[in-house]
Amino acid sequence: MTVSSFASLSLNPLLVTVSINRSSSLLEFVRSAEAFAVSVLASDQEQVAAYFATRGRTPEPAGFATVPTTARQTGAPIIDGCLSWFDCTVEDLLPGGDHEILVGRVAAAGGRTGEPLVYWAGGYRALTAEVSPADRLANASDGLAVAYHLVGVGPEEMLDAQSSVEPAMAALAALRTPVEEWDRLEELVDQSEPVVDQPDEFNQLALAFHNAVAEASRNRVLQATLASLGQVQSIHYRARGSPESARAAIEGHRKLLSVLRRGDADGAREEMRRHLVAVRGQLQVG
Repeated sequence: MTVSSFASLSLNPLLVTVSINRSSSLLEFVRSAEAFAVSVLASDQEQVAAYFATRGRTPEPAGFATVPTTARQTGAPIIDGCLSWFDCTVEDLLPGGDHEILVGRVAAAGGRTGEPLVYWAGGYRALTAEVSPADRLANASDGLAVAYHLVGVGPEEMLDAQSSVEPAMAALAALRTPVEEWDRLEELVDQSEPVVDQPDEFNQLALAFHNAVAEASRNRVLQATLASLGQVQSIHYRARGSPESARAAIEGHRKLLSVLRRGDADGAREEMRRHLVAVRGQLQVG
């Protein structure tokens, strides 16, 4: 069926939601199969959207006569040529007024580049606004983060990646960023000190500090890589961090900031390396 309410719910675990009218026969099939798939249609798939929006269609368990599909992991049908897809097992079914909310745990996902099919104000539309470079970067980071979750990236791999990327990032930032621009990082460090015993608030500020250094490197590949790692970092830091590790991180940030202000690329590379070694020790990751 064609739905108008599909959303991301959680990154860890990776969950999505779809709202289905309680009168829909699709619910019976989903309960029986304990699985479903979501296909996000491409701009040239208006006929597919119209076909699945038709009321009173006869169920076709063996496949759809006019719409080719492919089974991936769960066996639920995924529409050929769609822009992106999410193959899910049923995590929960929740009441939502005259609808039921399917909560799906994503078992596999994929997609391609292209324009989505958009329906608004009674008709199909085209997206005409230019996507900003910042939004493109955020989209790339989100895509990488989802991939990390699907393959189960753990804290050791995450820290290994940080240790490879962030020292180079700090060296570039020291060379490319004027002294006056480091004041905003000083503010982030100052704001983090009163919240060392509040993991969510502290992690948000600590990650903002590292992302600001990435931005100062003027390298979008490094920015996207670090931003995607940050979504994994926040989960592991929340589970393993402590007020003591937070205070140690603040000390490392202040030392790094001092070197960055001097424009010392080699010093920034080494200070970032030392900071990440200390973080690994504080989080007790081998």
